[in-house]
Amino acid sequence: MTDQTAADNMMSGKAWDDFCDALKEAGKIVQRPEVPNDPFNKALGYRFLTALLRGGLESAMHYADPQFPGFFRLADETKKLLNDNPDNYYQNCVIDGRFDYRIYGTRGTVNWFSIGSKGSSTDVAVMVDTGYIDSRQMTFNPDGSFEIIASATKKDGNWLPLAPTSRSIIVRQTFGDRKAEKIADIQIECLNPERPNNNPTPESVERGLIGAASFVKNIGNMTIAWEELYRKHINQLPSDDQERCQRAGGDAAIHYYQSYWKLADDEAMLVTLDDIPECQTWNLQLSNYWMESLEYRFFKVCVNKHTAHYEPDGSVKIVIANRDPGPKYPNWLNTLGHGEGGMLGRYVGAKVFPPEMKSQILKVHELP
Repeated sequence: MTDQTAADNMMSGKAWDDFCDALKEAGKIVQRPEVPNDPFNKALGYRFLTALLRGGLESAMHYADPQFPGFFRLADETKKLLNDNPDNYYQNCVIDGRFDYRIYGTRGTVNWFSIGSKGSSTDVAVMVDTGYIDSRQMTFNPDGSFEIIASATKKDGNWLPLAPTSRSIIVRQTFGDRKAEKIADIQIECLNPERPNNNPTPESVERGLIGAASFVKNIGNMTIAWEELYRKHINQLPSDDQERCQRAGGDAAIHYYQSYWKLADDEAMLVTLDDIPECQTWNLQLSNYWMESLEYRFFKVCVNKHTAHYEPDGSVKIVIANRDPGPKYPNWLNTLGHGEGGMLGRYVGAKVFPPEMKSQILKVHELP
């Protein structure tokens, strides 16, 4: 039966008015005093909020029915958040741990992919790990096809554990060379839905509008809070708080080095990786102030295990600068005219982790 309040809010337009008012309130995030006070970063901020709104509407409205699920992309080439990885193809899915799901598809050629289930907690901004499987642990058919059962009850074969509190699935497909590799084709279906269709209701639409606006506000404020933390070790890359990364949806197989960079036009950051552990892959990326990865479709803003140039001793030297330091530095990451922003290093599937990714600031002409 339709909730009368939700029905009345649809009839009067109050649901839409409340949604618009919530978005107007969220817009004040860009004017917070912590945000760099210049037109460029303010404009980036408002663009960022529109991307969050697109992602929020998909997760809270258009893909929000756990009985009729589908994978969508909360972060992609134009929707970015929380230092999204340029080497990843992200996919998200809304589920309910009380149901069983079949995840199926074909392998593709990506170096590695993981699928994790996340649960709800008393804090809406916190995700709880409830299950995990990755391509190293999976069995594939000779033609590359595969099937995974996601359920709270253990199953034979490829199994993704769920809990009754599981509310989402996150897929990370990680490229070695994004332009040369093919992603895995991954689909999902609910095996025991209780409803005959996924028609929207006044309640679901109102809930979706509220959820989308809340997503914009929550992620916007979280971004600023994280950047304030990372400014405390500006231009350094120490090991991050792994538990905090996991609570925000991080992958259990990834060790994160999250930080903040700020460089003058004639400055460069030299990052030296001389103790790289054995791992599936590693990378280092640049983002803007709003923790959106820089424009990786057209520029080199990220380097990884498979694309890096190595020194004879096996180390890697990475230069972060607005100016091209020349052919002696093939691992140049272009700041694209940004003066500051987020950055993130990762080791994926390693068993040991260096305490930091070593960095130093030099003038571009002083690079050794």
